[in-house]
Amino acid sequence: MRRDIEPREPPIAVIAPAHKAANGAVRPTARLTADHFIWRNREFLLLWLAQAISQTAQNAIWYGIVVLVQRAGHSSTLLSLAVLTLIIPSVIFGVLAGVYVDRWDKRWVLIGTNLIRGTIAFSYGLFGLPLGLPLSLLFVINFLFSTVGQFFAPAETAMIPTVVPRPKLLQANSLFHLTFTASQLGGLVVLGPLLAKVIGVNGLFVTMAAAIVICGALVWPLPSSRGVHDPAVPASEREAIQGVWLDVHDIWRFVMRDRIVALAMLQWTIGAILGLVVATLVPSFAERLLHVRAEDAVFVMAPAGIGMVAGTASLNRWGDRFEKHFLVNVGLFTVAACLALTGGLAFVAALLTAGDTPLIELPALGQVSMVVPPIMALALAAGFGFVAIMVPAQTFLQERAPVELRGRVFAVQLMLSNFASIVPLLLLGGLADVIGVDKTLLLIGILIAVAGAISVWIAPGQAPWRARPSSLHA
Repeated sequence: MRRDIEPREPPIAVIAPAHKAANGAVRPTARLTADHFIWRNREFLLLWLAQAISQTAQNAIWYGIVVLVQRAGHSSTLLSLAVLTLIIPSVIFGVLAGVYVDRWDKRWVLIGTNLIRGTIAFSYGLFGLPLGLPLSLLFVINFLFSTVGQFFAPAETAMIPTVVPRPKLLQANSLFHLTFTASQLGGLVVLGPLLAKVIGVNGLFVTMAAAIVICGALVWPLPSSRGVHDPAVPASEREAIQGVWLDVHDIWRFVMRDRIVALAMLQWTIGAILGLVVATLVPSFAERLLHVRAEDAVFVMAPAGIGMVAGTASLNRWGDRFEKHFLVNVGLFTVAACLALTGGLAFVAALLTAGDTPLIELPALGQVSMVVPPIMALALAAGFGFVAIMVPAQTFLQERAPVELRGRVFAVQLMLSNFASIVPLLLLGGLADVIGVDKTLLLIGILIAVAGAISVWIAPGQAPWRARPSSLHA
């Protein structure tokens, strides 16, 4: 059965229906009014805290996994496999998880997924002990950890309308999206490295596992949300799979009819894949060529996160002064130049010094290669370039997608980008082990430059200091 175009929102009465408390008693909810201040909503605050803590902890755990794999294998290929075991569940189970979550009590899904993920996260600490556990077991645990997480996100999203009045839904969803982005930076760039440095990788896993379990306690007071099946949501696995294929077919037709949308979809996908690939190559690059330990590698690339935040703020303030095609093309060539220069700089330095690049002392990193400061500057510029690719490309999709396709475009886009990243992760990770990480980064930079040239050929855009042809006003 074909799904409805847009999921329906549950009707909100002047007085919300009664909810079932944690002890099973029925209690009436407070009157929901348009002026209800969202931060005074205790249930929303608990749900938001659970999201912020669990997402940050998850990203910190991912950082710890990268450190474990790099320590054990010193291989970009193994790092690629580790990342794949974390993203493949979203391709396989991302759609089906929503089918089951729709049938179950969202409150218990939130409690259960946090408790299970917390228990799994504790097991990562075993790999820091002298037990000789194989990395293949770590990959299995990665897969289980990520699979359970696929049920958390749809349950959390579905719970928002239950605890937030309709007039405040936009504000609530915006806050959740902002928190999701901030948790990536906070977990991977700040909390993960800090805990690994202060209490070790094992301490990181134990602390973050405990934090996820605490999130299970945070969502315990939330109302029960078991109810009648929403006809807008697939009722079976078969219906869900059929719905995905119908979505892909509809979106394919939409994309093929509009070359600007097709280009934006491709640009966004390139950016998403690039982020995953670079994340898997950085630890090996830092350890082999920069004399930076795997657990400290993130500090070298931390300026990229700063550049992304600053770039996003800049686009929010001045982005409307620039034509979007121009921004994306500048972003592609900026990222290409930064990657090529990063790989080329490390290669040339190693070549000129016969592999014995002079060391300098840096705070928090100790003695590292003298090329680290310029590479950190390149990372800062690359962060700006990455935002210049992703934000305008996403904006094109938002502007040109019909309302009835908009939600499905982004869901399918995310699923397909994860699927499309499988081959590049395996190929480039293996290539880095064969020819070196520096040469691989140089090659990636060249490939991105080629993509930029194709983008300029299809949609050159217009520099802000020139007259803007009406034909390019998209």
